[in-house]
Amino acid sequence: MADSASERFDALVTPHLPLLHRVAWRLVRNSPDAHDLVQDTCIAACENLATLATVDRPERWLLRVLQNRFINVNKRRRRAPFVPLDEEPGAAQLASTEPGPEELQQQRDAERALEHAFLQLEDTQRTLLALRAEGYSLTEIATITGVGKEVLRARLHRARNRLARHLEQPREAPPRADSLPRSAS
Repeated sequence: MADSASERFDALVTPHLPLLHRVAWRLVRNSPDAHDLVQDTCIAACENLATLATVDRPERWLLRVLQNRFINVNKRRRRAPFVPLDEEPGAAQLASTEPGPEELQQQRDAERALEHAFLQLEDTQRTLLALRAEGYSLTEIATITGVGKEVLRARLHRARNRLARHLEQPREAPPRADSLPRSAS
């Protein structure tokens, strides 16, 4: 029976893994989180192989699961934010002076501007634009997301306009700690 489940998984899910990875990376913008998102989607697929086998277009079902997992993870992160390492006491001793992956990424300004603007969008707007960037039609996106075509068309229009506004806005660098006003004690 394990061979049968493995074969069904290979037939139903494996052909769509490159698509799932691309969409996940567009949503989370880093490989480790994208791999986690795809893995969660694959686990859901394994648990629901019988359901998945009855679906016309398995990639739509998988993309819907991926979208829901992405939104749920972001909701959890907002409820329980983490404290960045640079705000921890004694973190300066742990930090390397060598440029990290994020600093190297920042050197590519055009890509960074687009990424920054994209990340400013709401989760549902990011999902819609990511699916559209993958080449899905409005009908297909409506099926994946469960949103009507007319509502979807309006949401895509708002998402594009909001992305354009974010790209036009000059990005401000976060203030340095030594430039912040100090309160008098």
